[in-house]
Amino acid sequence: MSTNTKLVVDERLVKEIAVLARLDLSQEETKMFVSQFNDILEYVSILNEVDTENVAPAYLFSANKSVTREDQIEESVSTREFLANAPESKDDYVVIPRVHMEG
Repeated sequence: MSTNTKLVVDERLVKEIAVLARLDLSQEETKMFVSQFNDILEYVSILNEVDTENVAPAYLFSANKSVTREDQIEESVSTREFLANAPESKDDYVVIPRVHMEG
């Protein structure tokens, strides 16, 4: 999409997004989201007006160093101990309820 193209959200697009998100929106909610999405896009479009000609790309947003620890191999519970806490297991696997997809 070029920077000159203005995206406008309409009811059709909100309904498509709702289907993808598995949301059942009322007509009132659909209209509300049309308005809210367009307000957000209008607000974000202000960024296109910012002069970034002499601004270097930012590769790091924080000067902080990583605070995560190095991966280390440690002792863990055995499969048998783990499965002893599961509500149901079979052949070294935890059994969970089947997920039914609609549509």
